[in-house]
Amino acid sequence: MTPDGRLIRLDELREWDGPGELVVFLGVTTAGSRSHDVFPGWSDALGRPDWTLRGTDLPLTAPDAAYAELVAAVAANPRVAGAVVTSHKLRLHRAGAALFRRADVLAGLTHEVNTLVRIRDGVDAHARDPLALAAVLRGFDEAGRADVVVYGAGGAGTALLLALTLDVEATLAAGRPVPAEGGPRTVTVLDTDDGALAALQATAERGGVLDDRLRLLDAPGPAPLPDGALVVNATGLGKDRPGSPLPSGTVLPPAATAWDFNYRGDLTFLSDARAQGATAVDGWDYFVAGWGAALTAIAGVPLTDDLLAGLAAAAAAHRPGRPRS
Repeated sequence: MTPDGRLIRLDELREWDGPGELVVFLGVTTAGSRSHDVFPGWSDALGRPDWTLRGTDLPLTAPDAAYAELVAAVAANPRVAGAVVTSHKLRLHRAGAALFRRADVLAGLTHEVNTLVRIRDGVDAHARDPLALAAVLRGFDEAGRADVVVYGAGGAGTALLLALTLDVEATLAAGRPVPAEGGPRTVTVLDTDDGALAALQATAERGGVLDDRLRLLDAPGPAPLPDGALVVNATGLGKDRPGSPLPSGTVLPPAATAWDFNYRGDLTFLSDARAQGATAVDGWDYFVAGWGAALTAIAGVPLTDDLLAGLAAAAAAHRPGRPRS
């Protein structure tokens, strides 16, 4: 374990004996995440004050054996409650699929895993991002979701597509895709990576949502944006790398809402949106809901609106730009 107590090595997980039950945070560079600061408030809100968060870092080039070891360590140690996964969702699904006791329907649709839950006879795998995004989308009015334009066909963009087109809670309950009533008029997903677009199309086919509403575009240049559109940055640009996904010359309608899944970084996408008179929404609520969706799976409780409000309140003091008391 590192001197600051925020990290635990993969080979130490089997030996964890406290304090409390361990929740593993699997990522690439987890020590600096704001989630460590917020976690005590979240665990209290969930009625799990004995939970302890520790990050485990793996490079994106980690071998499949590392993911298998993670699953085996969680299964072997009754003091480990589960794991929240950020940067390794696709790799974990691929490497660990045969090791899970079960995987939820969303993991089957997306071929991603962002939550591991230790149960008595093994480890269950969940893909909770669509549930988190569905919760955040309830805060957008219906008119603001009539036409949705998504930059980025990766995991976040795919999760958003399912949140827009499926009744996610009913899907989880039924164990099969359940279409949402209503939903957006159009969903346009733009990416310059043909492989990412093909993977998203395959997910849409598995989910039964590949219909006339969905448009997948390889569009390196400006694309027309409908009036009042919800325009989403699901690329990571503006956080992991500087910049914005909007091609030069893109015009945002004044009535548009620009939603960046990032809440920290240069947030160029939101700066450009404000300069054009559009409403700008950062990714803080998605950050809270994403962790909330994962942690409620580990706790075995539903992600209700009231609980999400409690998790948001616990995190509010740690929001970037807020003066620290």
